[in-house]
Amino acid sequence: MMPNQKTHDMEVLGRCGAAKFFKAATVLQTTYPADGSVALIANPGTEDQQVYTVCLAANPAPMREGHVYLKDWGGNEGVPEALVAAGLVELTGMTWPTGYVEAKEARLLA
Repeated sequence: MMPNQKTHDMEVLGRCGAAKFFKAATVLQTTYPADGSVALIANPGTEDQQVYTVCLAANPAPMREGHVYLKDWGGNEGVPEALVAAGLVELTGMTWPTGYVEAKEARLLA
């Protein structure tokens, strides 16, 4: 699939290299049902599904248009950096608390 090609209710954002616990994958953009914020995922509906973003509906963050909050803890270690290296996002330096960890804000580039 080519970048920005639609597949069901998801749009292909681009290709991302591997992170510490994730294989390289095609990144799809969709929205979270809880609040309509952007979600970035790969391999939806499979046992290899990867979710790169976090939904902050329970702890609302100031959500800016064209931005997402990325996970970089636990199994998502290295994901923000892999998305940056792929040219899909740019980290803003802003974070938002999600309990014991903080999500990293990123601006979508693709």
